[in-house]
Amino acid sequence: MRRTFYFLLLGFGLAGGTTDTPAGALSLSEWQRELAAKPQGDGTRGGTLYAEHGCAGCHGPEGMADNRQWPVLARQRPLYLYKMLLDYQAERMAGPDAAIMASVVRELNRQDLADLAEWLGALPRPQAAEVPEPAILRGDRKRLIPPCSACHGAHGQGWDLQPALRGQNRDYLIRTLQRFKKGERSNDVNAGMSQFAAKLTDEEIRALAEYYGR
Repeated sequence: MRRTFYFLLLGFGLAGGTTDTPAGALSLSEWQRELAAKPQGDGTRGGTLYAEHGCAGCHGPEGMADNRQWPVLARQRPLYLYKMLLDYQAERMAGPDAAIMASVVRELNRQDLADLAEWLGALPRPQAAEVPEPAILRGDRKRLIPPCSACHGAHGQGWDLQPALRGQNRDYLIRTLQRFKKGERSNDVNAGMSQFAAKLTDEEIRALAEYYGR
């Protein structure tokens, strides 16, 4: 029902405003158990759920958010999407946007989440801007910063628990990296992104967002 989305934007009523104190992140072994129990997703049903719950209002009809503050979901890894939906459902994320998402997914079951993830993961991959590689992409040994490819793949395609970065919205990438850097987001496995982002300068964050983003 599309009215669900508009109601949430007006008041965050079901979420109580914001999620200020998120639940703790799960460990890698805990996530492995969660993902091993994931139901097989039904992409056709997932597309129906996406439409019924008004997801296109923020993320676009094909998972390509026009508002650059919201994430592109198209072609993300289904396991990563499933993880994120579980994180929102368990209130492991903080902030007003997390409150919106927690309210949207609160009443969905594991099969619903798997179906949504399956549909989004099969959508066409977004295109990234063609810009030169920033030096920080390869990491910095002196500051113990690993290359981005170590977790997100040589082409930013992501892995099961790490998101695809290529073609993501630039403003969303900047905002997300800044949240990790400031300790405002902490749902990352083993605090990997938090440790990485804490060592980046604001200029390096912008450079990475320009390289991977659209």
